[in-house]
Amino acid sequence: MCCGQKRSALMASAKKDSAIVRLLYCGGPSSKQLRGAVTGQLYQFSRPHPVQAVDWRDAALLMQTRMFRQVPCR
Repeated sequence: MCCGQKRSALMASAKKDSAIVRLLYCGGPSSKQLRGAVTGQLYQFSRPHPVQAVDWRDAALLMQTRMFRQVPCR
């Protein structure tokens, strides 16, 4: 298997394994815009929309800041 095939296989497995976590922004009244460190996805949390769906790989790092808390899925 060459590099391109290995990379394609890795990307395919990453897409299958991706899961969504719902995070609540607890950082205050202002809105927050963050880019996920792993996925590069842009997440926007605001007072009217404090709960957002976040990739689990990004959520693990965001929750370490203590400005976010995981909420159960509906």
